[in-house]
Amino acid sequence: MNGQITAFTLVLFFFLVAIPAHAADRSIDLTAALQYALRENPELKAKRHSLGIAQGRAEQAGLLFQNNPRIGVEADSPGSGRLGELKLHLMQELEIAGQRGHRTEAAEKNLAQANLSVEDAERLLRLEVTRAFHNLLAVQQAIADLREVLAAQETLLQAGQKRFEREDISILELNTLRLDRDQVQNELANKTRERVSVEKQLRLLLGFQENGSLVAAGNLMDLLPTNGAVPDRQNLQACVLASRPDLKAAKLTIEVREAELRLAQARRIPNVSLGPRYKRDNNENLFGGELAIPLPFFNRNQEEIATALANRNVSKVELEGRLLAAKQEVDSSYTKLALAKERIDAYGKAYLGDLDKMLALTGKAYESGEMTIFEFSITRDRFTQAHFRSLDAGLAYLEATAELEAQAPGCLK
Repeated sequence: MNGQITAFTLVLFFFLVAIPAHAADRSIDLTAALQYALRENPELKAKRHSLGIAQGRAEQAGLLFQNNPRIGVEADSPGSGRLGELKLHLMQELEIAGQRGHRTEAAEKNLAQANLSVEDAERLLRLEVTRAFHNLLAVQQAIADLREVLAAQETLLQAGQKRFEREDISILELNTLRLDRDQVQNELANKTRERVSVEKQLRLLLGFQENGSLVAAGNLMDLLPTNGAVPDRQNLQACVLASRPDLKAAKLTIEVREAELRLAQARRIPNVSLGPRYKRDNNENLFGGELAIPLPFFNRNQEEIATALANRNVSKVELEGRLLAAKQEVDSSYTKLALAKERIDAYGKAYLGDLDKMLALTGKAYESGEMTIFEFSITRDRFTQAHFRSLDAGLAYLEATAELEAQAPGCLK
């Protein structure tokens, strides 16, 4: 008998060990989420790796000679044991008209422009992560609130069922309580599905590969800034023109195109090739030099010059469009923030606390018989909806602030 118990215990132990444990939830705050995303986001990683292209171009442009030297050997053997003629020559192409300087300038500015593109990608990633984090935090708080409301509605429904059995309330009131409970259940289910979608978005932005649920840490209303003053619009626009990495990159692109145009114009005159020459003939050694100068009668680099000129003009138009878009983006974000501030100011800092106090007083009124169970259910639902509206207002304000900070980096301090 003891042997059977021991064997059963061992089997049960190995069975329990074989069951995979659920991965623990990972709680993360906004600062940690931003740091994680800047380190692990796949698209940003690829953007950083692409810097190697610009770095390679800069290294190539910095070489003293763009083309390798050419060596030529000619030998002639007349036979009959006599030494024949031997010719050796080494040729190196030399750039003229400042081509190396123009090429180096274009490559260095292209590298700086590539770094600014990465910086701009980081700016946009911060905005997307902040949005997703705030939305996850808001939906988490909504789920927690709905669970409390659902528990209260279940209690009310049970109490209503007993009172209906005592014929204290009508079937209409009982069905209303049941419908109120069902409505909360439906809202909770919708918010739970929404949470799955928002968490998925945040995980993708972070490049988060760990198992387990990702939980946003903190309280949404605590993230609201203490100083909610909206900055001056004109000063904000001026700061944007000087600080936005995408605008800096667009301006640098024009400088790159202008350097490429100067390089193409310098190459209208072909490069010369120069090098030493050696000849041995009839046991006589002869040393000299060789100079090759192409004659630019037909090809004067017309195609490259036209292409460089067109690229410069395209970059200028793109900068104008980028400046206009940036201005519209800042104006739109500014308006959203002003409207969100008006909305959040209408609630006030003590709004949620006042709601909780009023709900507590309403509960006491119901317990003392001053209101019916039907009236209490309706009143509680109104308090719940008011709480959610306040939460939405806080979320809208945080999203508008994050958007304006992204459109005007470093300009809200």
